[in-house]
Amino acid sequence: MKFNKWFLFLIPIIALLAYFSIPTAKPVEETGANVLKIRNDKDAAFKGGEESPIKDKASFKSLKYYPFNKDYIVDFVLEKAEKAETVELKMTDGTTEKLIFFGFIKADFKSFTLKLKLYQHEDGNFFLPFKDKSAPTETYGGGRYLDLPLTTVKNNRLRVDFNLAYNPYCAYNEEFACPIPPAENTLPIRIEAGEKLFN
Repeated sequence: MKFNKWFLFLIPIIALLAYFSIPTAKPVEETGANVLKIRNDKDAAFKGGEESPIKDKASFKSLKYYPFNKDYIVDFVLEKAEKAETVELKMTDGTTEKLIFFGFIKADFKSFTLKLKLYQHEDGNFFLPFKDKSAPTETYGGGRYLDLPLTTVKNNRLRVDFNLAYNPYCAYNEEFACPIPPAENTLPIRIEAGEKLFN
């Protein structure tokens, strides 16, 4: 594909639009029933979807999860970076992926003050890669991810539902490359919520 020089001009504009497009609408609060539906839909997609990373779909039944726990729905304070910028996140195959660095989120949780790097996709929605003390024995050793829509923001707070934490595709199939969580997003606690190891 021919390189388009206008793409370099558009990147900072897209970054600025995403950076300032934080809504004030009330976020959708997840419940156990909502999380269960999301998990069932994902199992169905992994079982029969063409883009599924599962190698042996015939014997696949479902992924493994921690039970839903409302205590792992945490409101973080948003700390915007001084300016939006496009950064490169390292991938498991040695390449990089471009994302918008939004800033940090901060919260007191389980006797610790957590401060994590927060990224945005070009559509404005947030991406939070992290790793916690449950890895690598109970969760994927390379870390897990959260996709957070803009609707999870209210009054400069970002609602993070760790029950929706998921493994990257490379946890199931080494042919996939996945972003590596930055060192700042290694948590000093166990996050016993979301997706577990699949084996």
